[in-house]
Amino acid sequence: MSNNEALLMYSGGLDSSASAIIMLEQFERLHLITYSYGYGQLFLKWARKGSNGLIEVFGPHRFIHVITSVKDIFQRIFVRSAVRDYKDYKSRFIWCLACKLSMHTANIIYCLEHGLNTASDGSSGETAYYVEQMPQSIKAIRQFYREFGIDFVTPVYNMGSREAKLKLLAQKGIRSVGIAVRDRNPGTQPLCVVGNMIHFASTFFDKHPSYNEELVLRFIREKTQISKRIIEDRVKSDKPE
Repeated sequence: MSNNEALLMYSGGLDSSASAIIMLEQFERLHLITYSYGYGQLFLKWARKGSNGLIEVFGPHRFIHVITSVKDIFQRIFVRSAVRDYKDYKSRFIWCLACKLSMHTANIIYCLEHGLNTASDGSSGETAYYVEQMPQSIKAIRQFYREFGIDFVTPVYNMGSREAKLKLLAQKGIRSVGIAVRDRNPGTQPLCVVGNMIHFASTFFDKHPSYNEELVLRFIREKTQISKRIIEDRVKSDKPE
């Protein structure tokens, strides 16, 4: 596996852009992967604004930017069992967590196919009230990657304030990350209609949800079993007969 290239799940927003800068200190080239999960996600190409800014500063040889779909994975992990899952878990967190797990599953497949042993995303401790960014979730997801020999890192998780990330971008000559609306940057990253509905109170009124840790970890364990089968099926299909 390659030690000088890594994957970054990339939205084009502040956190993933700051993560890219930090990752470039260790890796020669980053594979920026932007995902669509196929259900109410708009303006996917907005992520190009961020990657183009990075390319302008650091050079095109430092990046590969791929925009792709995880709709089929999301369907297998969640859509097919959505009614049962809502009855079982009785919480809105399952939509967002299933979406993110679909992306992590695709990350692992991409890493295995391209010989990468490090994957990353822009998870932030500032927004640890989002279920997929809870410390317990990050720990479980990191262990999931390890089962496939891949390190999962979160470069800006303990970086601190939004201002510290903006300062980092400014120091590198990246000045625009869109307007700030609480912890979001509209116009720089794809818009998830469902996610924005779920997190409306968090974004605009600082009313953050509290999720049952045991249920969250059970959901991750259950869904990563499906993810493993998806990964194994993909790896088998890629092997020459």
